Amino acid sequence: MKYYLLFILMLFPVIISSQDFKLNKKIKSNENFEHIISGVIAPVNLGEFTRTGLFTNSKNDSVFSAEYENKNNDALFLFKIVPGRLDEDRLFNYYFGNLKSRKYTPKEAVNKTIHFKDGKFKLNGISTYFKHLDRLINVRVYDAGFWMFVSETSQKGNDTLALDSRQDEFLKKIMPSKIVEKNPLTRYSNIFYAPAAAQDTLLLRITMSSATNKMKWIYENVDKYGRASGIPGILLNYQISGINGFIDYKTEKNSSSISGENPATKLISFFTKLRNDGFVDEYLMEQYYYLLSPPENHQFDYKGYEKWKLDNSIDYNFAHRFYIIVNSRKKTDLSKND
Repeated sequence: MKYYLLFILMLFPVIISSQDFKLNKKIKSNENFEHIISGVIAPVNLGEFTRTGLFTNSKNDSVFSAEYENKNNDALFLFKIVPGRLDEDRLFNYYFGNLKSRKYTPKEAVNKTIHFKDGKFKLNGISTYFKHLDRLINVRVYDAGFWMFVSETSQKGNDTLALDSRQDEFLKKIMPSKIVEKNPLTRYSNIFYAPAAAQDTLLLRITMSSATNKMKWIYENVDKYGRASGIPGILLNYQISGINGFIDYKTEKNSSSISGENPATKLISFFTKLRNDGFVDEYLMEQYYYLLSPPENHQFDYKGYEKWKLDNSIDYNFAHRFYIIVNSRKKTDLSKND
């Protein structure tokens, strides 16, 4: 089987910049409004909610937002579409950036992974609840191809079920999957390596093995409709495949014993022990603030992991990345076979 992958080796710090496009231009419309670029329609009414505003950016009309209000119970709903970075961590980065802009930390918010499924398309996302003054707020952030799709609803009180139900009902009408269906991402990706990965030949090789193992996993486990919405960095098994790539390059290419104190051998030793002791999944969940999506019925042993940490140090922090995978900024033709 061939894996059609595009690699770019660039040895500089892994920093992917993004622009924050403000919703500073009001759109005048008294009818159901179709956002031509994304294909999403903002109806005049969503149930008992009335549209109160449509907005875009004066320099980039791919940015779009619609706001709604139910004056009877002082409830609000809005959704917006913003250009998204295409790297594997973009969902986490946007989510934490959203919280930071509100002056809330992950510990103050109740969050969970979510998915929006429509036909063949599946969008991965994160949902969070937090209180502000006397209002309960639910924000959902989804990978949506070239964009991030964000929906937010709020009302007075503490009824999370009501907010969940409203989000589900309204998103089924808005259909954020249309964004991906109209502008699906290609599966081709670039790998950007940080300078630290090049300090040692073995370290660079196992780093490349980790990255390519992730891309191989995507190709074998996520169909073209799932890949069209973005790199599934939120999936636990995707992240596990990266750790396996670090380990397996050494064990498969060179079965000799691991020795020395250089960065590569230390990293291999740490991940090997972590895997042999059965705590790779708990370690990854901790590293990603428990915002990875595990397979259905997956079992964790967090008590065992906490005991394990008493006798074992955590020798790698995922905040210090050796590489990052970034989707090519191209569309694909989903009518063609892989």
